Amino acid sequence: MPIKKIGTIAKNQIDLPWLKISFAEAMVGSIPLRYVETNRLSTKRMETLFTKEPTTIPWLECMQPGEVLVDIGANVGMYSIYAAKIAGVRVYAFEPEALNYAELNKNIYVNALHSQVTAYCLALSNETRVDRLLLGGFAEGLSHHDFGENTWTQDKDFGALRTSKDERLAQGCVSFSLDYLISSKAIPPPKHIKIDVDGLESKVVDGCWQTFTGSSLETVLIEIDHRIPSCLAIVDRMVGAGWKFSIDQLRTNRKVIFTVEQIERMRRNGEGGFNYIFFRDQKYEDLFRDFLKGFVPPMAKK
Repeated sequence: MPIKKIGTIAKNQIDLPWLKISFAEAMVGSIPLRYVETNRLSTKRMETLFTKEPTTIPWLECMQPGEVLVDIGANVGMYSIYAAKIAGVRVYAFEPEALNYAELNKNIYVNALHSQVTAYCLALSNETRVDRLLLGGFAEGLSHHDFGENTWTQDKDFGALRTSKDERLAQGCVSFSLDYLISSKAIPPPKHIKIDVDGLESKVVDGCWQTFTGSSLETVLIEIDHRIPSCLAIVDRMVGAGWKFSIDQLRTNRKVIFTVEQIERMRRNGEGGFNYIFFRDQKYEDLFRDFLKGFVPPMAKK
């Protein structure tokens, strides 16, 4: 199946006395999709929307209008906006970093999605806690922020930007568990959850476990880093609770189609990582099997 490509990207701007926002717009079918362009990273995120995470888009497109998606670690909202605009779902997006949160809300604004996407400047974890968010860097679109602890073992490079693990900027932050937010009726029970928090996934999962073991949740996407034992352990924990995942979905990578043996070796040796999409319904197994047929990695080396 040929992967989608972003169409012609047009530049535009909202220019009001109190507000100026530059954004890029592309048509997805007959629907205009808009993302704010604050820096080069913002532009790159739009250009790679369909190629960065090839199986995320068909997963989002399987969602039905009105279903609830919780996006944990939403960053600037690339997938929150797509899910709301294209699939018509109701999104609750959580992004604790200040610049990303502002950009996320700008993306909600330029797409007129305030009735469909609600953003919260919160970290989700396994406890109610006031602490600090340690930044990967201070720029819109950056990631690898840590809530409450420094998980880095070395300095990190973000293109031309290098961040020292011992000199990270910090912002004040508050965390809640997803189970608490649902039980307190702050948000409704979701049909789908996306978790991408760059290493602290195990704590988020702990705080979601009551929701994970309920009957209303249909799918969960979790970024699993095989190099982090607590993160890798999530896979067995999910399978033990009755969830399934598709090996075809894991094989479908932007750079290469992995073999089953390569995936098993990476898991065994603690190498690399994947977005695992967990489900119970066979239709998702069929979806990812069919998607892999004829798939050509869009970023394969020539």
